[in-house]
Amino acid sequence: MRSTRFVTVTAVLSLVCFTGATPWGTSVLAQEGVDVQPSTSRLQEKSEYVASELRIAMLQEEQAKPSGSSDGEPENASNADVAPRETTQSNVDLLKQIDVVIAQQKTANATLQDLQASTLELEAKLNRLDLEGVEEGPPYSITLLDEIGDALAASKGKRDALEATILAARETVERAKQRVDAAEKSRRQWKESGGTDLDPNARSYELEVQLAKETLVLSRQQLAIEQASEKKLAVQTRIDEKRWELVRPQVLFSKQTLDAKIAELNVKEKELKQRLALIASELEHAKQRRFTARQELDGTLDPSMDLVERVEALTVVERTVQVEQTIVNQRLQRLPMIRTSWQRRYFIATGQAKRDEERQWLEEVNEQLQEVAREKQTKLLKLLETRETQSAVAARIDALGNGDAGVRRWLDTNYQSLSKQVEFYNSAMLGLDSAARTLGRLRFDIEGAPSRSLGEWVSDGWAWLGRIWTYELTNIDDTSITVGKIASSLLFILFGYFAARVISSLLGNRLPKFGVAEAGADAIESLAFYSLMTLFALAALKYANVPLTVFTFLGGAIAIGVGFGSQNILNNFISGLILLAERPIRAGDLILVDDTYGNVKTIGARSTTIRTGENLDIIIPNSKFLENNVINLTRRDDRLRTSISVGVAYGSPLEEVMRLLELAAAENDDVNDRPKPFVWFNDFGDNALAFQLHFWINARTVSQMRKIETEVRLSIDRLFREHDIVIAFPQRDLHLRSQSPIEFKLVGDSAKSK
Repeated sequence: MRSTRFVTVTAVLSLVCFTGATPWGTSVLAQEGVDVQPSTSRLQEKSEYVASELRIAMLQEEQAKPSGSSDGEPENASNADVAPRETTQSNVDLLKQIDVVIAQQKTANATLQDLQASTLELEAKLNRLDLEGVEEGPPYSITLLDEIGDALAASKGKRDALEATILAARETVERAKQRVDAAEKSRRQWKESGGTDLDPNARSYELEVQLAKETLVLSRQQLAIEQASEKKLAVQTRIDEKRWELVRPQVLFSKQTLDAKIAELNVKEKELKQRLALIASELEHAKQRRFTARQELDGTLDPSMDLVERVEALTVVERTVQVEQTIVNQRLQRLPMIRTSWQRRYFIATGQAKRDEERQWLEEVNEQLQEVAREKQTKLLKLLETRETQSAVAARIDALGNGDAGVRRWLDTNYQSLSKQVEFYNSAMLGLDSAARTLGRLRFDIEGAPSRSLGEWVSDGWAWLGRIWTYELTNIDDTSITVGKIASSLLFILFGYFAARVISSLLGNRLPKFGVAEAGADAIESLAFYSLMTLFALAALKYANVPLTVFTFLGGAIAIGVGFGSQNILNNFISGLILLAERPIRAGDLILVDDTYGNVKTIGARSTTIRTGENLDIIIPNSKFLENNVINLTRRDDRLRTSISVGVAYGSPLEEVMRLLELAAAENDDVNDRPKPFVWFNDFGDNALAFQLHFWINARTVSQMRKIETEVRLSIDRLFREHDIVIAFPQRDLHLRSQSPIEFKLVGDSAKSK
């Protein structure tokens, strides 16, 4: 009877494998490969079809086990030209995977239908809300407004998460499409290489393609679920926003609501204190157990693993109790802050809070929110650390297996204690989130207070500026350095700069009237300016209560700067002070620097300005005047001896030439009589007799000197012309040498015209 059943099964399976005919046809699965939401009946048909094929494949597997050849090869291997790609077991595995995917499709289909139905209900609720308003009649409780606000805040986080999930689902769909293409490509290549529908491998290729298609259907269903969830969330968000718009203008924060909240917090405080008392006794018991085990471990020369693990587990148990104690204490410490937040919200809602109080409360709330955020970050790090430790303990338990029962018992205790720590940290983070929401509501109430008057805006702005003005940047010697002190010092120094400039300028302009030389007045003006600036800077520091010790650090920094990049600047600055003190050059002096004449205009802190006769300003570093040779033509007075060189032709009366030169200088009113002008007969030149006229003048600028020299030269030219004395010029004699006579021809005017 059993063999007859196997023969029947084999016949049916052969019909399926080699003809592809089934009671539903292969299209039952293949046609669903592109359907995002297959119907329930179609899913049921696919499930029944796969189940029947799976039963047949499993029966064939059971029949094939005792029918193998002696060498272990299957009977169908007798066909030498066909090598089966997959065994019957592989087909069974593929059918099982398809069956699991179809079961997941059923669940996804039901989930999608539920989401669509829920979305329709929410849309109907939104329509009713537009027509009828909020079910609870006004005035609305503050707690209702808080619930709506929390829902809106949660919706924002869910929306961000859904966007990321939808993006990941789209990527999953694309990968599923690629797997379908790869499976079909593999089947096509197999057929092109000679495979036929009668080949034993044909069914394996078909099942692989079908598994890829069903997986694609499932991934599309999951994408549709995420999109439907996003749509549902959007409708829910619109409902909450509409409720917020309707509820907020008509919120009533009654004294009864405040009293109920305060009473709730008092009850919670009482419960936490009771729990804290129990934790104290548990902690004492845990410490005693750990101490006893530790003593036993220390007194054993060769402790067993059971004892070592017991000490470690009891240590973790004690640590777990301490963690709970710390978290409960922190909750107790936050309760007064939460109680105060509710009371302040009540004062704001009832108009009992003043603007100054609200500003102070806002500063406190911001600080408290920052503290809560830091504490939450700390708890998160502790949670991650505990989970890593828990994973390590779990790995040790898995590695132990069914080993020492005592060691496993203490490892389990260790693991359970770490699990409690994870629960405590999660609970602590939830409590911190609740505290942050309460503080955020208070901040929203303060910042969103309606109908502030112009005076309140001005008052708020002034208070904001006051907070910035008094913001402490640092402190030195127990003295605060605030923004206001720095700003006032800078303003005072700026005022001092203009005041020092005006005072030193007035001083420089008035001193020449009292007989002080212009150059001395200029030096006094510069020194007065630097002195006044130093005094104003010190006064600014005193005004701002900035201690001079603040510059002790800056002094070291300046010293380092001098050693590297600031040495040239300080060198020039000190050189400028030396020039002003010693006065080797003064403002107005005519000097010669690098073959350039110019007058000193100003001696600055870093450089000196020289103006040439061409009205060009040359900026020269102060150190150059001390390190190089500088000719000062007017250092002691403005008397200068200048000279004019002239050459006359050979044969001229030399005594007459010298007399005329002296006369040309003496006739000029700008030439000094004493010392008297004199003439030097310098040389017998190649083309002229060289004379040099020397005379003294008073000049402060190059222009004055050049003007007088020009007038004297004009007089020399005039006197020489009157006395027929020729001013020589270069002459050359040309000698021509030739072996034959040179022919000359005179050309007439008529020939030239041609």
